[in-house]
Amino acid sequence: MNWQDPLVKKFLYVIVAMIILCPLGILLVWNYGDAWGEWGPEDIAEKVGEQQVSGLLHLADIWSYAPLPDYDIPGWDDPVHASIGYIISAIVGVTLCIGAYYALVKVVNPGTT
Repeated sequence: MNWQDPLVKKFLYVIVAMIILCPLGILLVWNYGDAWGEWGPEDIAEKVGEQQVSGLLHLADIWSYAPLPDYDIPGWDDPVHASIGYIISAIVGVTLCIGAYYALVKVVNPGTT
């Protein structure tokens, strides 16, 4: 990858901006419950009915193995620490995605860098 390419630089600037802005989602709803789309299966079951989410309830435990559950560092419960936890979670997520991408490229096309 050519780090001097203007397109790569713009892409990196966008990724860094998104990482820095990611805590806004939680800060805007701090006193009002979960951010939109971050509902647990029990919240969805309450809204649409237990019968319609039985499959979702079955798969809900998959996320218990997340590296940073709830995008948070355990014990960081105030808004400032939660924001830092979100940023750390975003950095970990971006790093894992880039690592998975490079691993896939190496498997599919071993001759590239």
